[in-house]
Amino acid sequence: MRTAAWLRLADVPASAARETWRELERHGCATFYVDGDLALCAALAVETTSAGICCFVPPRPAEVLPGARTVQYLSDGRFVLGLKPADDDAGPFGSVTAHTRLAEEVLGALGPVPITVAGGRGTVRLAAEFATCRQTTDVPGEPDDLAARCAALGRPVPATSVVVTRRREFVADEVVFPVDRPLTGAELAGFGALVRGRNW
Repeated sequence: MRTAAWLRLADVPASAARETWRELERHGCATFYVDGDLALCAALAVETTSAGICCFVPPRPAEVLPGARTVQYLSDGRFVLGLKPADDDAGPFGSVTAHTRLAEEVLGALGPVPITVAGGRGTVRLAAEFATCRQTTDVPGEPDDLAARCAALGRPVPATSVVVTRRREFVADEVVFPVDRPLTGAELAGFGALVRGRNW
């Protein structure tokens, strides 16, 4: 089981943010998740050496591709495309179609980058077609047909990433802890100790 961090640092000195990123990686953080800020991801790429850097971006290829190329270059190939939750529609102007086009353009431009798809039932089709990882929260939801869709497409079922919202038991390939402030030494030391069920 991997540990990961959803970065929500704000109003902290840049030096403290950079130190937090480096320390999280040193203590086993496998992936950094960022909401929409490719410039922040580029900074992460420079300050870290091994963790994946996933940015959940809007489905606008012209805006996303330049920043994605930069993060991929600066990180030596650690960029992960994040697809935000989308409505489960198949129409030519729907959000699922827009996310599909984004994924296809990024893959065409950058090659086979990993893709993490977030959300519930509305993104099952996207997850089946593109995801290497599917991210949810630890709040139970309705079952879906992701495994059946993947089997029909001849693709493996994506790994499961769970964002922690409360103290509980986890069954996932990756557990994501929100990080909204610089962490203390004791918190960093316990970052990889999932059995403690720490909720930061």
